[in-house]
Amino acid sequence: MFIVSPLLPQISQTFEVSSGEASVVGWSFSLVYALLSPAVALITNRFTRRSAMWVGAAVFSVGALGVAVLPTLGLVVVGRVVAAVGASIMGPPVWSFVTETAAPHEVGKAVASVASTFAAGQIVGVPLGSLVASFASWRWAFLGTGLLAAGLAVLIGLRLGQEVRVPEKVRLRVALADSLGLWRRPNMSFLVTANFFAQATRYATYTFAGVLLFTRFGLDTAQLGLVGTAVGVGSLIGSVVGGRLVDWIHARGGSQPLLNLIYAGLMTVFIVFATAAGNIWLSLIGWVVTFAAGAAFVSNGQEMLTRSAGKNRAYALSWNNAALYAGMAAGTFLLGLVSLGETPFVIIAASFGVLSVLASLLLWRRTDAAKAA
Repeated sequence: MFIVSPLLPQISQTFEVSSGEASVVGWSFSLVYALLSPAVALITNRFTRRSAMWVGAAVFSVGALGVAVLPTLGLVVVGRVVAAVGASIMGPPVWSFVTETAAPHEVGKAVASVASTFAAGQIVGVPLGSLVASFASWRWAFLGTGLLAAGLAVLIGLRLGQEVRVPEKVRLRVALADSLGLWRRPNMSFLVTANFFAQATRYATYTFAGVLLFTRFGLDTAQLGLVGTAVGVGSLIGSVVGGRLVDWIHARGGSQPLLNLIYAGLMTVFIVFATAAGNIWLSLIGWVVTFAAGAAFVSNGQEMLTRSAGKNRAYALSWNNAALYAGMAAGTFLLGLVSLGETPFVIIAASFGVLSVLASLLLWRRTDAAKAA
């Protein structure tokens, strides 16, 4: 997901299309993940988390390797779609496994640990992929990703620890009712909506960060990889600090929705710096803080969902993950319709943040009202 941003200039040149048209390589992955995640969770919940994870990693590997070798933009998108299928199989079981195996008082830290691996992908994978692409081709970055995913699929199957959960054996009709029934909880609706717009604020906008920084400040592919590292460090800090804040809040009876509101406000302010600043350092600070706040936002939201959904946590997480990826897909598509870095681009990016703030505010007010009652 992250690697597309610094490689977008090369991808558009390879297929002789605009950056907006080439962005389909980014948002197609997110859209397919979003559409499949809730449906796939109905099936994967009937198996062990380990089985779902290694199958998903294997399918993801096939898709990534396809992107590396397929000759046309259309076929590259097909490869991305296959990779998204694998990711949708693997995603909810990963989050569910870690919450089911963590000590009750450390669930927030455990969820943050998973969230921090997204940051690790930026810190290590993005600059490494960018460095490889600067010397060879953007396709080699996907080749490396595919080979690593294949190895990880094997390791998950062989080495992952035991899980205490027993796979459910209910009929699919009952499972579907459980999954859809989650939407009767207004808190979930507000939280998932907030996550949708938060993802659009940071990830959708970041899809164009490579092209934006290239055209505005003249950064080359290797330098754009280093920007990915800086953004990843921000995400890592946000995940770690955010996870510990969740456990701290629980221990003192504080408000998690209020944390979400603060994080959403920070994202909204700093995405403007990231996209509108004429100074490279202000722009970089904007990206780093946006991703730090966004990582804390996601960790907080995932923990709230897993804690409130009980045995249906995989379904709740699948809906939430669908919203996260749908937000990225929709945001990338909309931003691709306007001139990169111009005022409409900045306004759209900031508007996503404002809508996330409003949804977080509604969630906070409703939660406080329920406590008072």
